[in-house]
Amino acid sequence: MRPLAVALVALVLAPAASAAPVAASTSFSPQVHGFADPLTATVTVSVDPVRADPASVRVLPSFAPYRATALPPTRSAAAGGLVVLRFAFRLRCTDAACLPDAGERTFHLPPARVSWRARNGGAAGAVAAWPPLLVASRLTKADLAQPSFPADLAPPPARFAVPPAALGDGLLALGSLLAAAGLAVLGRLALRRRRRLVPVEPLQRALELVERAALGDVVDRRRALYQLALVLEEARLEPESSAARKLAWAPAMPDPEGMQLLSLVIREQLAEATA
Repeated sequence: MRPLAVALVALVLAPAASAAPVAASTSFSPQVHGFADPLTATVTVSVDPVRADPASVRVLPSFAPYRATALPPTRSAAAGGLVVLRFAFRLRCTDAACLPDAGERTFHLPPARVSWRARNGGAAGAVAAWPPLLVASRLTKADLAQPSFPADLAPPPARFAVPPAALGDGLLALGSLLAAAGLAVLGRLALRRRRRLVPVEPLQRALELVERAALGDVVDRRRALYQLALVLEEARLEPESSAARKLAWAPAMPDPEGMQLLSLVIREQLAEATA
């Protein structure tokens, strides 16, 4: 009986001992999906830790034309002391290459390559084929033959919190008020600038000198008019500066009445500028 029992045990263990140290399977979830819908591809690897190192297992898939994002692998134990590794990938395809033809399209992706290192130090590998992957259209053949758009493409009626005509009139009136206010501010600034530019005291002294010199000799008259022309030129007051200069150096002797008239005109302008 003892030799027979040993033989039976050997027969039971012989298939397990001859099996590969690593086995891989693949799956899609879902296996049929709509265009541009996400799905998950999983490679499940069962490892005999006695003959292969589970930490050395690597999976190299190819999902073109899908774009893949690798998810963190998981590890668990199975019956018989096996270690089960799961490598998951998130897939999505929005390219024209994934559009279904005539209702659906089938993809046969390249097999995933699985590599590992045996306990004896040698490298080994295998391939795991993917099941067919179907992309289904949301349109039927009748939809493709006679496309229709049940949605109402007309824009909804416009709604305004304020009527456009009233809003336009109000904005126009507001713009006019702002323009008038701007002109008023600019006028005040220009007047203040003019007041700052006019040298009141030097101009007053020059005018008094001209008025006194009008009763003096020709030298005093020319000197007073020339001094007035210099003050007016410094204040950038034209044509008053040119008039005083021409009167000072005219061939004929400066006329007292002309000098008094020039002084009167300049005093009036000075009063307006300093008002």
